[in-house]
Amino acid sequence: MRVSDEGHCRQCLEVSADASMDEITQAYHRLKRIYQDDLAPFSAPSMDEFSEEARGEVLNQIETAYRELCGILATTQPQAHPAPPPTLNASLPVDGAALRKIREAEGLTLDFIAAQTHVRQEYLQAFEEERFADLPHAAVNVRGFLSAYVAEMGLPVDAIVRGYMARYQQWQARQRK
Repeated sequence: MRVSDEGHCRQCLEVSADASMDEITQAYHRLKRIYQDDLAPFSAPSMDEFSEEARGEVLNQIETAYRELCGILATTQPQAHPAPPPTLNASLPVDGAALRKIREAEGLTLDFIAAQTHVRQEYLQAFEEERFADLPHAAVNVRGFLSAYVAEMGLPVDAIVRGYMARYQQWQARQRK
């Protein structure tokens, strides 16, 4: 896609010609979430148009369209969000501060994440600040809320949640002593 293809970029992200940068960002994250999920409701083994390869191509188009629109709108909307950060290396440990940096780099607010995931904003903030005492006491709830938060940002859920939960469980063990 070229910069002159703003209409095509908007069509790819399924947004109107007058959509704001916030609306574009929300559409980008929604589409990314849909096409990254191997278990998405539309993917059936016999449907080649939703094969892993086809979804990969669509994800590339979504990424390119979003980056192009970020570049185009940066000149017309001074508040425009920056292009998304490069893909996270899942082998790196991801703590609360890293989650906050990624969220802010993607231009997402805690309000937006809370609305999309139905996870209380206080819990999201506690994740970012690693205030384990302010999280639910049941590890299953912490894992579920954290998974929703990480998935909303389009990050590798299993790798990030595994490391975070290990820190949470270590904290729990120290509290029991």
